[in-house]
Amino acid sequence: MKLKLTTLILLIFISCLGLSAQTGIFINGVVLDAVNKTPLPYVGLFFEGTSQGDISNSGGKFTIKASKDVVSERRLKVMFTGYETQEITLTEESNLHTLKIYLVPVAHKDDIPLLEAVRVMGDEGRNILPYYLYQITNLVIDDNFPLGNPETNKVDLYRLQEIPAYNHLEGVRLRLSLATNVRLHPQLFAKGYVGYGFRDQKFKYRGELAWSFDEKAYHENEFPRNNIRLVHEYDIFSPGENHPRLPNDFLLISYRRSRGAMTYRKFTELNYEKETLFGLSYQFWGRMSEIQSASDLTYSAVDKNKYPNPLNILKSKNAGLTLRYWPEEAYVQKKRIRTPFSLREPLFLLSHTVGENSVFGGNEVYHKTEFSLQRRFDLDYYGSLDVVADYQKVWTKAPFPLLLYPNANRGFFVDNKAFFLPKGMEFINDEQYGIRATYVADNLLFSRIPILDKLGFKELLILRGVRGTLSNKNIPTAENGLFVMPSQTIKMNNTPYMEAVVGITNILGVLRVEYIHRLTYRNHPDVLKYGFRLDATF
Repeated sequence: MKLKLTTLILLIFISCLGLSAQTGIFINGVVLDAVNKTPLPYVGLFFEGTSQGDISNSGGKFTIKASKDVVSERRLKVMFTGYETQEITLTEESNLHTLKIYLVPVAHKDDIPLLEAVRVMGDEGRNILPYYLYQITNLVIDDNFPLGNPETNKVDLYRLQEIPAYNHLEGVRLRLSLATNVRLHPQLFAKGYVGYGFRDQKFKYRGELAWSFDEKAYHENEFPRNNIRLVHEYDIFSPGENHPRLPNDFLLISYRRSRGAMTYRKFTELNYEKETLFGLSYQFWGRMSEIQSASDLTYSAVDKNKYPNPLNILKSKNAGLTLRYWPEEAYVQKKRIRTPFSLREPLFLLSHTVGENSVFGGNEVYHKTEFSLQRRFDLDYYGSLDVVADYQKVWTKAPFPLLLYPNANRGFFVDNKAFFLPKGMEFINDEQYGIRATYVADNLLFSRIPILDKLGFKELLILRGVRGTLSNKNIPTAENGLFVMPSQTIKMNNTPYMEAVVGITNILGVLRVEYIHRLTYRNHPDVLKYGFRLDATF
């Protein structure tokens, strides 16, 4: 009986294998950018005239089940926006190995009207300057200048926009940034910069050494990241204008409202970051920091009898974990730039930091939690609305450089993450929540005016607000030993800080101008009640 049953099961299994062989085969592969050799997400692949096909995942991989007849007789069509469509002839043996399909990107001119306009001006031969302007614009867009033959070079010049800069502390600032690529080592990457401020006569620097556990096409930050990284930096830092863990990047001109809110910061950090193809990412880090007072910012105790001299350097040690969940996260990657494939899925971010800081020789435990939710709403015919809501809380007693501030933008240029009109460190909190809503119109007034429609003009409306509180434990007293707060810093009342923006975006596909109006806290001394900004979004 057992022999008959075993024979029956074996016959059924062999029959299933035969049926599978007759009905179809599985074709596995990956779709890559032909220029940058990076994976392309959500590419459509199908056999002409059939419903047999697949869509590549966020890492560019696909699996197609198709009948042998279809594979032998029909071509595989591969389509992706911004790339040339390909038609590929396969054979029954195509399932024996992983296919690599390379799509050729459409030229920049189809994506960036300004770049094409400048190029055409140069082609006419009447003025050689537009040709060089075209080349410079190309470099800014790519954010990458190979040192040597672009096909064989091992080191790149990057962050080209930040070679010149200006701020009130450093005066004119020059910065040179270099980074290695896979041609020097396939998994070990080095990156960093050296900068010099002519007014404070100090060198600044940042060095990074990263090991990628996955193979990369060109550099370590390609999606999905799987890197361990060592970072050491010495540079200026403003607690009211920079998140402590964001890169210390500058855009040309720093505004004077950062006066009295600048420090010199030195830190060493070790972190590990992992991005997955199913939308969940996480990062662990540990950091040791020294924040030195600069300009008018000082660390002075309330009790002058006990601590007569200001503290020059605030030392801290902290570690943390950041979790990010972004369904269907994917990017189109070109050299050192990676652009999100879509912003329509909600993005959740949760982070917690724990550590200790030294205040006049004592050690204080430090806890901070941050949560953020971001979502783009597609309004169909009328445009899109981006909404960002966030919450932050410092749970423990902490000196003012480690508390919370509405993120103030120090430059003339647009930063959607930041408020524009507050002074650096104008408001201080240990608990705050905010919301930012950005509406970009479509098919409204500008689209009905032919010349404005041709130039790409779109209406822009933004509303930003933040409300916070400062608990008694973080108000400096002689008993708690906290530093006296900067002169420009105030505690918020029950009214949220709010500012509104009216602007024009997508001018020639690149430019954006804004008028910003301060809605609340307009009676404070020396406040900026309105302002203008210009941005070039490459």
